[in-house]
Amino acid sequence: MSAAFEADLCPETGAPRVRFNFDNGWSASVVLLAETGNPCLFHIATLAVCPTGEWGTGVTQLIGTEMGSDGVAQWLAAISVRPAP
Repeated sequence: MSAAFEADLCPETGAPRVRFNFDNGWSASVVLLAETGNPCLFHIATLAVCPTGEWGTGVTQLIGTEMGSDGVAQWLAAISVRPAP
């Protein structure tokens, strides 16, 4: 799995976000969700995918909103081998 990535803060929530840009033309966005009352402890994440460079154009697919690390890893692996959009 080859991916360039970028990290920033989600503009809507201020939560840490990592975007992976895969060679197959897909990008995945993982937003870490903090535990209530502890802004430094993350147990779940939101995962979305879209064709690379097309965030905000209406083609984003929400994969899951409360995913654990195993689920995120499995989806990232699946996205990395998707057919090109």
